[in-house]
Amino acid sequence: MTRILVNPRGVFRREENPIADRPKTLRGKILGLIDNSKVNADVFLNRIEKLMGETSGIGRVRRIRKSVAGTPAPFTEDFFARCDVAVNAFGD
Repeated sequence: MTRILVNPRGVFRREENPIADRPKTLRGKILGLIDNSKVNADVFLNRIEKLMGETSGIGRVRRIRKSVAGTPAPFTEDFFARCDVAVNAFGD
């Protein structure tokens, strides 16, 4: 009798994706905040906005909010072009 070992994970692939360059300072930078619309995601982002304003001198803040957590965020080229850094919040 032949036995076959089956791996339920399927094929594993790893792609090299280097992280984006980080700014040397956040002073005056535009912060993008992405709210996934789950419970307390807005609370987390409000706190991040306050802390970054107090400690890093972040400039303006741009926010987007997903209408439903399981859907893609409403990113636009304008959002990416006008944000220097971003924080993505997950609630619950």
